[in-house]
Parts: sequence; structure tokens; C-alpha cells
Amino acid sequence: MGYKTISLSDEAYEILKKAKRNSESFSQVVIRLASRRSLDDFVGCISKESIERMSAAIDAFRKGRGEVWSESMEEMMG
Repeated sequence: MGYKTISLSDEAYEILKKAKRNSESFSQVVIRLASRRSLDDFVGCISKESIERMSAAIDAFRKGRGEVWSESMEEMMG
């Protein structure tokens, strides 16, 4: 395996350093970050039925959260 020397701005170095996990080398950080997948890679991986169930669950959560908030406001306002 060969090695290359690269130059980074101080800002880029600090960002890379913050992304580095304890056991990782900087090379491993670059590989991990550069090989992230695009959201486009996930298009179509969830079935229509799953999307509908998630949407219903989100709607129910939002409705419940709204009711709790309304009740809290009523209690506060007396």
C-alpha cells in the first residue's frame, strides 16, 4: 500500500479531526466519509405499504402531541 502526502486547510483538518473516532486513522476517516451513500441509493427500498404505515404512525403521533399540548395549555390558562 502506498502513501500520498496531501495539504489541508486548518479548517478542513479540524473538521476531519472532529470526525475521527478514537481507533481510526485519518485514512480510515477519509475512506468512511468519502464512501457515504447518496440518498438516491435508497430510493425504492421501502415498500408502499411500509410508507403508508409510517405515515399513519407519524400522523397519530402528531395528533397525540397536539392534544397533549392543548391540554397543557388549558391547565396553564385555567
